[in-house]
Amino acid sequence: MKNTNFEMTENGIQMSVKIGINYCNKQKGGSDFDIDKMRQRAIGYSMDLVGAYSPILIASLERRMQACEQNLIRHLDDIEYADNCGHIVYVRKDKTRGNFNVPSFNAMRDALVALRNGKYKSFLDNKIWIDQTLKALLNDTEMHHEDKGCFKYSELISLLCELQACPSEYMPK
Repeated sequence: MKNTNFEMTENGIQMSVKIGINYCNKQKGGSDFDIDKMRQRAIGYSMDLVGAYSPILIASLERRMQACEQNLIRHLDDIEYADNCGHIVYVRKDKTRGNFNVPSFNAMRDALVALRNGKYKSFLDNKIWIDQTLKALLNDTEMHHEDKGCFKYSELISLLCELQACPSEYMPK
């Protein structure tokens, strides 16, 4: 069902379209439809998606780690704060502050190990790895947004964002 309305305003004509989508389940019913099997397929697809993009994820994480490390080394004389949790703050020449976080750096390293070893399920289950990977992709100077076979780059980004944002109890097990 579709409902289109027009409203005349002082600035022009506004068109509103309301489209209803009826609830349905065209999946096979009864014992053939198994929510657990569906979730397992989703997990498998997610692991395949990460696997298809793992060379790009690895390269992006490596570039981010290198940039973070170089910035820290370049500003060793400019450190104004360092604590026993691994948070380091330095002041740049323009008086802005930069940060280096040891746990985040270590998380990137651990994510690299998991990706290199094909441990995609572990990668998907670790929110800090997802967080650091998203940061690496967003800050990467080399953009690789091309599709990989049947996988779309936008699917990868959507998956990583969902994994970062969603409470773990809502994610498929």
